[in-house]
Amino acid sequence: MSLIKDYLPVLAVIVGSSLAYLYGKRNNNLSNFNQQAKENLKELLEPMYYNLRDIINIEDSYEREYNLKVWFNKYSPYKVPLHKLADKSLIENFLNLRSQYKNLYTKTSMYQEEIFERKLQHFYRNLEKQYWLTFNSIYQDYRWYNRILNTHFTFRIILEFTKNLKNFSQFLAFISLSTLLLGSYFRLLKRISLSDTNLISTNLMSLATSVLALSIIFITICELAIPGKPTTLVDRITKKVSKIRKNISVFFM
Repeated sequence: MSLIKDYLPVLAVIVGSSLAYLYGKRNNNLSNFNQQAKENLKELLEPMYYNLRDIINIEDSYEREYNLKVWFNKYSPYKVPLHKLADKSLIENFLNLRSQYKNLYTKTSMYQEEIFERKLQHFYRNLEKQYWLTFNSIYQDYRWYNRILNTHFTFRIILEFTKNLKNFSQFLAFISLSTLLLGSYFRLLKRISLSDTNLISTNLMSLATSVLALSIIFITICELAIPGKPTTLVDRITKKVSKIRKNISVFFM
């Protein structure tokens, strides 16, 4: 203990410097990521995705084939920086798709056209996923800041406290749920006579249950209070109910 007390200031300096370095590196990496994501979205992902989306929705086969040819020529790897797709598998899928499209002119068959169409649809879904992931990483907090920066200072503080309370409640909910799962696991081992000890006591399980319940209540309240969240939550529930209803209708039909 005396040795630790003697070197406590040195340890405090080392820990503080390490935390400051890690925090600064994290902010620097986050800033670089946002800059690269914006460039990728603007210069390649967005035009490539929307052009292909329009082509896939074309019903006339001749017009669709013509626009698809223009699309492949426009996004040739010799003309555009494909690395801005920011996904190795997506780049490889596009190159394979482009190569197969060229072979359709020399070896045309119904089977090859069907294979190409399936791969085109697969690439389109992956491109769409990558586009929206990049979009959300940049603009996920846009509605939040657009709302709080145009409100009164007092209300802004309340909203920021609500968001922090939600994040803290999610953390407590995770810890409480993990505690309950571990406690249930040890009790199951004891019941089947594989273990004689309970590392998590009954009191701790009860406390974790109470904390989990309170955390869920706080998360629900905060979710409804945060700007933009209620609409998003309602939309998710509506889409989920609509999908279930559609699946049930298809099943009975």
